[in-house]
Amino acid sequence: MRWVHWTWKMTGLLGLLGLFAGAVSSLLGIGAGIIIVPALSYAWDKFYDAPQKMAQGTALALMIPMAVAGSLRYYFCAEASNWRIAVPVYVYGLVSSAVIVAIPLLFAHYTQHTNVLGHVDWHTAAMLSLTAVAGVVWLGAPLANVLPTETLRHVFGIMTIIIGIRMLGWHMVLYNLCAGKGG
Repeated sequence: MRWVHWTWKMTGLLGLLGLFAGAVSSLLGIGAGIIIVPALSYAWDKFYDAPQKMAQGTALALMIPMAVAGSLRYYFCAEASNWRIAVPVYVYGLVSSAVIVAIPLLFAHYTQHTNVLGHVDWHTAAMLSLTAVAGVVWLGAPLANVLPTETLRHVFGIMTIIIGIRMLGWHMVLYNLCAGKGG
């Protein structure tokens, strides 16, 4: 296992990934792992022995802060312009992220087992939390509350089909057919 070298470009890309995943997650009520796991797994192929497991564990570390922030935004009607609600919900999501990141790291430090942290890249989880919670609070949940139910159903259905095609590996068959290469 090699350590991921952080650059400004990577930080920006992770930030955009988190923002997009948070927005889509809270817009459609799906897990952000649908977006984050494939992106991180592909990006980490050369850095980790088990990139899929690292991506899954890291995505799971985002679940609680995003779920807390999203459910609070839905509860408070998710008006994007209502900063008196959005800012405390965002801060609460970030505090829960910090707690979720800190507990295993502190436990490992105090028990002197720093090499047993498993399949979670905590630095990436922390970075993604910053922007994923912002995507939940200021983009996805407010948009979901203004869109008609029928539109949300259609977007959810299209997203489900795209994800299904990708997960079954049929995307390459479709690509080859569209490119005229045959099956």
